[in-house]
Amino acid sequence: METPEGAATNRRAEATQDARSHAVELPSDTEPTLRLLEQYSGIDPKDVPGLVRQVVMVEQQAQALTVFPYGCIKSFWFLNLVPTLDDPRYQAVAERLRTPRSTETFLDVGCCLGPVVRLLASQGVPDDRLHGTDLHAGFLDLGHELFGDRGRSRATYVAGDILDESDARLDVLRGKIDIIYALAFFHLFEREGQLEAAKRMVGFLRPENPRVMIFGQNQGPKIEGWEKYVLDPGRWTSLWEEVGRATGTRWRTEMEVESTDKWNNVRFGVYRIV
Repeated sequence: METPEGAATNRRAEATQDARSHAVELPSDTEPTLRLLEQYSGIDPKDVPGLVRQVVMVEQQAQALTVFPYGCIKSFWFLNLVPTLDDPRYQAVAERLRTPRSTETFLDVGCCLGPVVRLLASQGVPDDRLHGTDLHAGFLDLGHELFGDRGRSRATYVAGDILDESDARLDVLRGKIDIIYALAFFHLFEREGQLEAAKRMVGFLRPENPRVMIFGQNQGPKIEGWEKYVLDPGRWTSLWEEVGRATGTRWRTEMEVESTDKWNNVRFGVYRIV
């Protein structure tokens, strides 16, 4: 009987073999991910766009949409590494994780197919210190299929509900993480959900490390009600003051806001006060 790992390997081989005849035009902002597939996964550059189509798409429909219908799936935004690479905090974190003798660990929450975890591995961070989590196990499985690293990557991927304290699947992360990345994550929830997610993240952080941090980005359209999802600097600080009271910790927040006529984009950092 064919194992799930064997089936995935066979599908990947078929996809690569058939890639040139199934080319798909991808947005320009997916270019860093396409290069990652070449460098990390060892895929022939000519086969990469077709492989993305074969793994992610089924009969012209996004296979990932059957896991959960996020809008970023249709637009391929979930494969956009540009916001990550352009983030000064990410650049500093990657250097910090590569430092000789570093034992610090990294977690990408809401990692989807996990391109950021693979990006760090390709940039020289030992993958046994890298973690990804998502509510949907199907995204994690598609990530292994797309990047072809099931069985060879030492990174840890855990499916679980960060808003559900009773979801014991995420207990494996408790007290073991030094740096948490939350790209396009907090804006999925209104303030109460953000509060619950933040408290759970605090539980993931290593209590003995004074340099633990949480960073990432949020964005949303300038329409009525969206301020409940993308908090401004004052409400973001207030949120983390409440997190501190609930968890017996103290936090310093940073936020940079970039606005256009139609969108609010924010970058943030959260640091423990000791």
